[in-house]
Amino acid sequence: MNESDNSRINTILNFENTILESIEWNDLKEVQFAMWLPTEEDSIFEASPIMNRWNTAYSITQHYWSYITADLLRILKLVSEETRRLGLPDDFQVFPFLTTDNEQVILSLSKEKGIRFHFARTTPLAYRLQFMDNFIMYCNSWKELVDTHTGNQDDDLEFSNWWNFTVETSISVEKKEPLTGVGVIAR
Repeated sequence: MNESDNSRINTILNFENTILESIEWNDLKEVQFAMWLPTEEDSIFEASPIMNRWNTAYSITQHYWSYITADLLRILKLVSEETRRLGLPDDFQVFPFLTTDNEQVILSLSKEKGIRFHFARTTPLAYRLQFMDNFIMYCNSWKELVDTHTGNQDDDLEFSNWWNFTVETSISVEKKEPLTGVGVIAR
């Protein structure tokens, strides 16, 4: 293993270590969860730094989703330690978890929408941004490890089409009325 691999593995472990444990759906706070929610300091989706983070995450995960999915579910102890790649489910599935900073987050997976995180309305914007930055670095490290060692990329399931349509639609709606959220999980 070379120094670059060690750096990539440390980045992956750093993100993995932010996830404390899987929690039950009924243990979630009675608040809204979404990929983006308006806050006082982030009230316009089109100008949101979260939107840019999601653009980057979708771009990176399009060919590495099976590795990332398997690792995320391994962290949550929902698949065996030996699972290295895992397909995205046909139907939308959600996995709530608690971070080491005591924030509740929902991981959602589907072939149509890809790998997504939904943050509680009570989660501060700075935390959401930091989490997404760490996730992007984590995804980049997976991309580099796969490209360097196996070269076996995933087929593009085109879940970025869902994201691009969602962004376009949300920006169009936002020109007429304030958005209440993007990628909202119904409780």
